[in-house]
Amino acid sequence: MASNEKVQGLSKETWRKVIQAIEDSIPLYDHVNNLISFGKAQRARTYAIENLDLHDGSIVLDGGIGPGTTSRLILAKIKPGMLIGLDGSKLQLETAKTNLAEYSNLLHLVNASFEYLPFRQNVLDAIITCYALRDSLDLSRSISEYSRVCREHGVFADVDIGKSDNTIKRAMSVIYVKYIMPLLTKMAIRHQMKSNPWRMIAPTYDTLPPNSSLLEMLRRYFPKVQAKEFLNGGIIVIVSHKG
Repeated sequence: MASNEKVQGLSKETWRKVIQAIEDSIPLYDHVNNLISFGKAQRARTYAIENLDLHDGSIVLDGGIGPGTTSRLILAKIKPGMLIGLDGSKLQLETAKTNLAEYSNLLHLVNASFEYLPFRQNVLDAIITCYALRDSLDLSRSISEYSRVCREHGVFADVDIGKSDNTIKRAMSVIYVKYIMPLLTKMAIRHQMKSNPWRMIAPTYDTLPPNSSLLEMLRRYFPKVQAKEFLNGGIIVIVSHKG
């Protein structure tokens, strides 16, 4: 990255707050996320997995494994040679370990950041990150790292909130993320949580680049990049092929 290029990502203070919010959300993570995405969050995950070119024996990385939601879908589809679950939160890794206990012989959990992946070059057949890449401290470096560890002809899929280049679509997303979503999550967690962890989605959305800019960043490292939108552009799946 050029020295004069602006770093895109969360500040360290915001990152710490996001990690805490994610950890606080664990008990209701899947339930609330499916509610606020009208079921499209899981559909987008499934679409991404179907386009990872997975097969038995693949070495797969789930970047930002969280409670193991995406990994469970992968394990239901194939028997990987190894499934690596990476997360910056030790609590999330402990939760994933518990939730995926029946797959302990296939699952390897790693506590690390996206910006400094502890793997050799060109070792992973497939990489997926769901609703996590936007939480990077340095988005460009994270993408560069995912490219570095992805083998030639491997696939990297990113599923995340979308920031449409269409003015009307983006305005609708902003209104939803900042005003409607907090109300929905507040009702969903009523009497079950003292605070609302999902309030931290808004600051991560603010730092997210527009879809076109994110695609441009990915094309620096992956020759073939394809995108599909869900929820009127509110969720985007980007499938990137290396070579």
